Amino acid sequence: MPRISREYISIGCNRTTHAASWGVSGLVAFGANHLVALYNPLDDRNTGIQETLPGHTNRVICVEFVERGHENKLEDVALISGSADKTAKVWKKNAAGEWINSATMTGHTGAVEAIGCMRSESILGDRDLIVTGGADGTIRVWERIVVDDSHDQVTQLQVLDCGNKYPTSLALAYLPGTKVPVLACGHTDKKISIFVQQQSKFEKVHVLQGHDNWVRSLAFATYTGVQQDKTGTNHTLKNGDLMLASGSQDRYIRLWKISPYQPPTRPPSTAPPAPNNGLTDDLLQALQESALTGEAVELSTKAHLVEVNQDGRKQQFSLMFEALLMGHDDWVYSVCWERPRMMVDNDGKQKYTQPMRLLSASSDKSMMIWSPDPDTGVWVNEVRMGDIGGNSNLGFCGALFSPAGSHLLSHGANGSFHLWKNVSAEEGDNRWIPQVSISGHFKAVECVSWDPKSRFLISASLDQTARLFAPWNRDVAGKKVTSWHEMGRPQIHGYDLKCISFIHDWQYVCGADEKVLRVFDAPKSCVASLSVLTGDKSMLSDTASRPVGANLPALGLSNKAVFEGDIDEMANAEEDHTTLQSYSHTSSTPTALMEVMEHPPFEEHLLQHTLWPEVEKLYGHGYEIFCVEATHDGKFIASACKAAAPEHAVIRLFETSTWKEVKTKIAVHALTVTRVRFSHNDRWLLSVSRDRVWALSERTNDQDMPYKVVAQNKAHARIIWDCSWTHDDRAFATGSRDKTIKIWTQEGSEWRCSATIKTNEAVTSVEFAPGFIDGRYILAVGMENGKIQMYSADEKDICQWSLWSDVDERLCHVGVVESLSWRTHPSVQGLFQLASGGQDHSVRILNVQ
Repeated sequence: MPRISREYISIGCNRTTHAASWGVSGLVAFGANHLVALYNPLDDRNTGIQETLPGHTNRVICVEFVERGHENKLEDVALISGSADKTAKVWKKNAAGEWINSATMTGHTGAVEAIGCMRSESILGDRDLIVTGGADGTIRVWERIVVDDSHDQVTQLQVLDCGNKYPTSLALAYLPGTKVPVLACGHTDKKISIFVQQQSKFEKVHVLQGHDNWVRSLAFATYTGVQQDKTGTNHTLKNGDLMLASGSQDRYIRLWKISPYQPPTRPPSTAPPAPNNGLTDDLLQALQESALTGEAVELSTKAHLVEVNQDGRKQQFSLMFEALLMGHDDWVYSVCWERPRMMVDNDGKQKYTQPMRLLSASSDKSMMIWSPDPDTGVWVNEVRMGDIGGNSNLGFCGALFSPAGSHLLSHGANGSFHLWKNVSAEEGDNRWIPQVSISGHFKAVECVSWDPKSRFLISASLDQTARLFAPWNRDVAGKKVTSWHEMGRPQIHGYDLKCISFIHDWQYVCGADEKVLRVFDAPKSCVASLSVLTGDKSMLSDTASRPVGANLPALGLSNKAVFEGDIDEMANAEEDHTTLQSYSHTSSTPTALMEVMEHPPFEEHLLQHTLWPEVEKLYGHGYEIFCVEATHDGKFIASACKAAAPEHAVIRLFETSTWKEVKTKIAVHALTVTRVRFSHNDRWLLSVSRDRVWALSERTNDQDMPYKVVAQNKAHARIIWDCSWTHDDRAFATGSRDKTIKIWTQEGSEWRCSATIKTNEAVTSVEFAPGFIDGRYILAVGMENGKIQMYSADEKDICQWSLWSDVDERLCHVGVVESLSWRTHPSVQGLFQLASGGQDHSVRILNVQ
């Protein structure tokens, strides 16, 4: 039996505020289309995504870890994910160490938008309280009990109806000094509702007002007293007070305080009047006047009392507005407290301490860390980090502190993560530097293709980017380590990309949802960087004549080449470079294009400095391009476009020496040609179509008609999606929606069906392995439901096919498998790697041996 394992998974994070969560164990879980992906950012080997958990049938909107334990013994016991499929799922590790779906919470009639799990210094007991908020305008309270190592029992305790407003954020904690749960809920009506659990039911006790737009994020923290390095503190917080941070689309962050209320003892009449919390009579009078005139009162410092019954005795708590944090220029999407941990207090003892540091992320492309000034107690912005430039004006969706507080992780609107590390020599220095993280497509991947020498992989996606993936080979602590990363983004386009094919080693042709084919050539900086990172020096053989890099004009679609002469000219010119049309982004300085990378690029580098120059456009098609393929000798390009009539369902051939279209088109199909493939010796051109016909054209010596139709066959009952040649061109396969794959071999001058393989699902992609594996032909098959299967036949008997391997669904896609591409591993004997791209936004590489 073959051994199939994961080599690499690339997938973008969903564009929602609560899409990622960083657990105590160091694992980050994030929603990636319909999947929950698991990733350890602090892994020395940079392995990236460890696995993806299939189960949801729609986009995953929010994830949160469930914690249990006491102080520094807190640990993650489960993971909750909420989805647009109206369910929330519980995931946990079973006895074998595998993540499994142990329970599903059903009941919401709208998407699950927010999850609240208990956050406190001590969470004991065998029952977990979980709160979910949905787009149906309800908040549901659940209790989780462990049944065994692979099953949990989840019961719904309560449904809180919010009416016509829906919850956007939830936070759960214990009231100070008690075990009474308190729930904060941010709504689309700009208010924050506070619920307290009484007799196992949550009751609304107060509404916090002040924000004037949706509240997108809430976070609780317990104040544990002064940290060692903070000398004077000038604020009203007492040990044990509960802090609530709220981030809103009104660009502000508000801090609220919940503390036990002691009725003041009446002072003797000789005592001076009590200070008014720093408010002058004039300010109080102004506030009262504005309240009378109906203006919004922004600064309400009034303490609101809440009475709670605990074990038969009544206790009062005060809710109060503590601080307003202003600094972001756009919507604040997320707020996150630094995790409490063991620290040395003033007496030199180890104490469980909550650092007073708050991280916020905004769509103004920045993250900020806030903390109170030691002298005045005023909350100030300690450090600000984020993006400069780039054509994505959507900023960050969320940001998280690592368990130790030394790293930050944020996820952006284009699916990528940004990791920062604190390298300060002393506390308070605040020197943060970016680290290598992960990125991936955030829409369906339509095509994956290895370069002709199988050194790197390029994928094309509906997110309008083409991405280049390659291995990073290096030494870590004396051991050779290989990890895969996105090394470049050759194309960032204005149209959805559909198909790509390599013409030669460093040149590819790409078709998008437009009528033009575009040809791209690798710049010198890309070749040099890839050579350094992969350790392959042979790549540098033909870099002399290449342009240094490419730039996208501010309002254009074509990447313009930049040569060394241009860079010298621009660097020496006196005018401001940012006004030059070809430099549309502020940080795209001329010299930045010449840099050779020493580590995989960060997202901001990928957005600007890794484009490939466009060298040619090929015209002729009347509708959007659907498929393209180049001959193995690089002389011809065949392409087809969407078609509803025979006159458009033609295959056009272009000569690469002149970039002109060949006079004679191949007109054999009646509807859209879905795939064209050249045989490895370029003698045959095979095309398959929506009209259920395959056609075969043979190479001629006629310049006006290089390929002539010699055979055609209406082979299937439904659309034929894909076709592939064996590595020795003895046979080809066609895969169709009619759930069959047919193998065709040549008998005399005719091509006949020598085998039919029936599958359980519609076939969307087929690809033969580039050589024999154990003396057998191997055919990889991608299905409509995301599964990948492999069939094999003996090299002596190509008519007898049997199932060779059913790839584990954890390694497969959850949407249509759009494209498959094999390579022989360059250095490991007998190892093959299969790359696949799917509708679930992921690019996967599997090891097959």
